[in-house]
Amino acid sequence: GQVDEIAFWRNHFQIVNLLRLGVLASSILLGLGLVAPTLTIQPMDGKRDWMVDVAISLGYMSAEDFDQTTFTIIGVILDLFAGGDWFLGGILALFSVVFPVVKLALFWVAVSWGSDLGKATGLLKWMHRAGKFSMAEVFALALMVVVVKALPGGSTTSLEWGAYVFVGSVLGAIFVSFALDKTTSSTNQ
Repeated sequence: GQVDEIAFWRNHFQIVNLLRLGVLASSILLGLGLVAPTLTIQPMDGKRDWMVDVAISLGYMSAEDFDQTTFTIIGVILDLFAGGDWFLGGILALFSVVFPVVKLALFWVAVSWGSDLGKATGLLKWMHRAGKFSMAEVFALALMVVVVKALPGGSTTSLEWGAYVFVGSVLGAIFVSFALDKTTSSTNQ
């Protein structure tokens, strides 16, 4: 009766508030993950021999070629655009910035409906289709690590804390997506 309905709505609003917290946490993690150090490359593991010193002294190489370099996701995208590589920069921007931001914005819209969360069903179907693309950045990050580890000369790479924060955002968004789907399907019944 009425007691069951009150308990249902109380539980529903608690779930909606947890979803709002999940969207907020994923949004913060995404912002941090995009600007935080993500990948560090140490060319030739910092080792130089006499041949490298000769090449530097003759001007064929510079000492900066052996400096450790740390990248951020946004920094890599901006560097690609600045270097004229519009296609790759655009692909990375689309999959690592635009899709995740749009998906989280749609989650905000869905959870803002509160008691009318059932209205979000159509929105959620579109988000599930588009949401698969946000994992493309995680794949691209893993691919970069594998490629750099395969470089000759002992170059090393290490993932920085920003990579883990970014992956946390992606996983948080996946969790919110599943929870929203479950909540809207129970509200529609």
